[in-house]
Amino acid sequence: MKPSLLLLALSTLALGAGCATSPQIGAYQKAIKDAGFVAYNQPVGDVHNGKDWDKYGPGTILRTKNQAYYYPANIVIGADGVQSALDPKNASPITLFSGRKVSGYDYDGKGGWTLDAVNQISGSIGLKRDTTVDLQFGKAYLANPLGEGDMHQALAKARPNIDAVARKALQRGQFACVQNVVWTDSVRYTFKQNVANGASVTYQLSAQEIAALTAKGYKVIEGGVEVSAPTFIAYTPLPEPGQDVAPAR
Repeated sequence: MKPSLLLLALSTLALGAGCATSPQIGAYQKAIKDAGFVAYNQPVGDVHNGKDWDKYGPGTILRTKNQAYYYPANIVIGADGVQSALDPKNASPITLFSGRKVSGYDYDGKGGWTLDAVNQISGSIGLKRDTTVDLQFGKAYLANPLGEGDMHQALAKARPNIDAVARKALQRGQFACVQNVVWTDSVRYTFKQNVANGASVTYQLSAQEIAALTAKGYKVIEGGVEVSAPTFIAYTPLPEPGQDVAPAR
């Protein structure tokens, strides 16, 4: 894939539900889709928390529409598999995501403030202006405890523990089985203020706002507010999982 596919046009994320726009796929979403990944609708979970690997990591059975888990990963790959997935020693760097900057709208495909971290940051400083927000990921890593063939075998073995609703949904593409997952060690949020002619400039945090953010444990770097908690940002769906849970013939 050419690097130019990853150059992302800035798009507006307006403050307030009244400014919502129609969902559409953005340049970032297209780039990672072409690479075989699916973005989580926003950075989600805590990479240090084993329970969150059960919800978002390899082996998890997800509802594809809202990305909520239906079965935890341990049902498919077992508790040992979950522990192997979360071990940082088993993760490898992935340049597709590392250091990439994306717009909030382009990231989650929705209008309005829909990113939890943005709500928390803006609430900390009382930000109520007409602004946009960009995200920039830190170092990103790919956790892939099982190859595609092994994950198919694990899912087939887990079939007796998966109910008919999930089996049918996997066959219809309404559910997905996470094959591997991408996480980042930090996310930086940069606010931009709309100006004349549709242009925007980086919102300049005041000394008082920086002090308020610092007091809450945030870092302000190059005008952006950085959240250093490692978090999940994308996953690879296992191809054709429905065949693994289909009734035996």
